[in-house]
Amino acid sequence: MMFKRGIIQMKLRTIKYMVREGFSNTYKNLLMTLASLTMVISSLLIFGVFLMVTVILSFNLRQMEKQIAEIVIWLEKDIAPLEADDIELRLKNDVRVLECNRITKEQAFAELNEALEDPSLLEGYTPEFLSESFRLRLKDVNQIAEFADEAADITGVEDIDFPKDFLERLALILKWINAGSMFILALLLIISVSIISNTIKLTVYARRKEIGIMKYIGANDWFIRWPFIIEGIIIGLVGSVISFVITSYLYNALESYVSSEAVVSGMSLIRMVPLKDIGGQILFVYIIIGVVMGVVGSIISVRKHLNV
Repeated sequence: MMFKRGIIQMKLRTIKYMVREGFSNTYKNLLMTLASLTMVISSLLIFGVFLMVTVILSFNLRQMEKQIAEIVIWLEKDIAPLEADDIELRLKNDVRVLECNRITKEQAFAELNEALEDPSLLEGYTPEFLSESFRLRLKDVNQIAEFADEAADITGVEDIDFPKDFLERLALILKWINAGSMFILALLLIISVSIISNTIKLTVYARRKEIGIMKYIGANDWFIRWPFIIEGIIIGLVGSVISFVITSYLYNALESYVSSEAVVSGMSLIRMVPLKDIGGQILFVYIIIGVVMGVVGSIISVRKHLNV
């Protein structure tokens, strides 16, 4: 029991030593720390700008998708009223349907009369030459094609209309936006890790004699690595928080500008996602990326200087 307690105490002392050394290295090598920190902040700000653009574009495309993703179900002209009522009940009870509006022949005739520049074109016609229809919106726009195929098999339905081609183009655009953001992220990570590792190499080089002595007295590689890894974690965390603060300020400024322009012009072509809705996710992404850059950069740097 005493032996186990001694091992635990020894491990705790080792952890305390590594953490203390990590913080100490960060402070002692302040110039190198600032250089690495600057790189982390710059990389995250570049990524943050791209991320914000991606989020805003995706959000607006999703909103556009919801607005135009309307399904129009045309009924047969001679359908019985009770049969039309049954179809309406079936559609409204479908869990996928968000909104369902029934357009009678009279309503359709009135809309057509308003849409025509010359109402006299409808002289001699009555609402009976038109068909009843249903205009639907679904909770999930990705289910439109499947829903339309099922609705087409309903008895009494003559035709179904929805912007299939346009929705497919929007889906393709969103796919490319997501792929592009992943590519930019990977590229930034590679560049940042390379520069940070080269920066930390200077710190490792300055302590090469100390590392050599530690190896000669039996310290294993990971015992030597961990203080540098903790140093990288500290740099990554601090850099991610600073980057998030700057990004939040810029985003709020842009949101205020867009809102003020919308008030002046009376319309808004671009809608901004409230920062409170995405701030937590962005901070989390920043921390993950910042820590990864710091840790990987430290590991690469130390690995090349352990063989002393």
